[in-house]
Amino acid sequence: MTRLIGYTRELTPDTGTAADVAVLTAVGAVRVFTDVASADARKRPGLAACLTFLEPGDVLVVSSAAQLSHAVTHFVSTLAALTDRAVEFRSLSEPALCTGVEPGAGPAEVFAALEGLRRRLVSVRTRAGMAAAAASGKRPGRPTVMTPDKVAMAVELRRLDRPITHIARVLGVSANSVQRALDHLPRTS
Repeated sequence: MTRLIGYTRELTPDTGTAADVAVLTAVGAVRVFTDVASADARKRPGLAACLTFLEPGDVLVVSSAAQLSHAVTHFVSTLAALTDRAVEFRSLSEPALCTGVEPGAGPAEVFAALEGLRRRLVSVRTRAGMAAAAASGKRPGRPTVMTPDKVAMAVELRRLDRPITHIARVLGVSANSVQRALDHLPRTS
């Protein structure tokens, strides 16, 4: 008898897995394994337990292939290992990546789905990196040229009714940098 076994993970911290678990259970998963987000996406005890639990004839079902793998190469190698063990794979959001007896997708659809997976995983890693940077007090992006001293000087020169272009020339920065710095300050009457 074919069993549907589900797997999901938090793609970013504090997003939870409850919604995915509910979806996987609704499609018939008899058991759903989960993992919480961690600094190293390769360390997932829930996935290891899930892969060990699977038996020939089972179907591993996920809401998205991004839940299963941290990289496209990992996804492909995991699918190959499942196929070798006679375990099918079903992704609810990427039918082109599913295995089994149903007619498969053409090569163009498979490659398009793999490219979509690659983009999604890059996005997940980028958001996780930005969240980690913000948690450690770092601001992503290029550092500002407007130091606190330059902002104070710009404020003083603006109080003297100097034009933004003059202030920028004095400080050695662009007029846009001065304008942005002044715009972020609280207004005084």
